[in-house]
Amino acid sequence: MLKNLKIVAVLLAGILLSGAAAAQSNVAVLNLQAAIMSTEAAKSKVNALKTSSEYAKLQSSAEAIRDEVKKMAEDAQKNGMTWSDEQKAEQQRKMNFKRSDFETTVKKLRALESQVGQEIQKTMAPKAKAALEAVIKEKKLDLVLDANSAFYAGPDYDLTAEVVKRMNSDKK
Repeated sequence: MLKNLKIVAVLLAGILLSGAAAAQSNVAVLNLQAAIMSTEAAKSKVNALKTSSEYAKLQSSAEAIRDEVKKMAEDAQKNGMTWSDEQKAEQQRKMNFKRSDFETTVKKLRALESQVGQEIQKTMAPKAKAALEAVIKEKKLDLVLDANSAFYAGPDYDLTAEVVKRMNSDKK
């Protein structure tokens, strides 16, 4: 009995000491993609894309097609009872073509956005790495986790804003 009590006491002390050691380590989280995309340089590139003539043309085309499909659906709802089966089928075919046009236009928009996002990530990754390394050194961190993988991290443990601030101030 005394032997079991000693074993339990040793295990309990080990658990408490390991908890104390873990409490002394410096841990933080970072959302690297959000940090990169929140920089002034990234926002500028995204803004340049969204104000480009190609993007604006695709955006207005998508809106126009969406409006056409909506009008066609309203027309079918309003007048469909008086249409023959052939007219209904023709209207449905036209609407399907318009929907397909809309989806294609939206895919083009998303492709442009994705391309710019990838370019931003590629060009800003070294700057982000340098900024993160500086913050790690400055704060003497032992571990930095991806914020998206952490179940919970309080705002004091999130380095994202600090890395963004450092990247924005480093105009290299």
